[in-house]
Amino acid sequence: MANLKLIRKLAKDKNITIRELAQKIGRNESSIQSAIRRGTTNSTTIELMAKELGVSAGIFFDGFDGGEATAEQRREIAHLKELLKEKERTIEILMSDRNAKK
Repeated sequence: MANLKLIRKLAKDKNITIRELAQKIGRNESSIQSAIRRGTTNSTTIELMAKELGVSAGIFFDGFDGGEATAEQRREIAHLKELLKEKERTIEILMSDRNAKK
């Protein structure tokens, strides 16, 4: 059984209603509300909700330890770090050009 009550908290954190979440994933609000109450739905719906809420589907299940990043999250973090390095290099170049023109 999944802990789908987290959906309410996650949706609130994302500042969206259950109705909006349901619309975004192509489901009706009553089916999402019912799934939350029952603590069960199909895996496709759980995956769609998780994706829309920006979390791993595993967060809804007992024993999930959110401390370990998924391979996709590690790749994204590495990519973002590279973007930051590139941004810093660009700033340094722009600052040195600006100082050279003074």
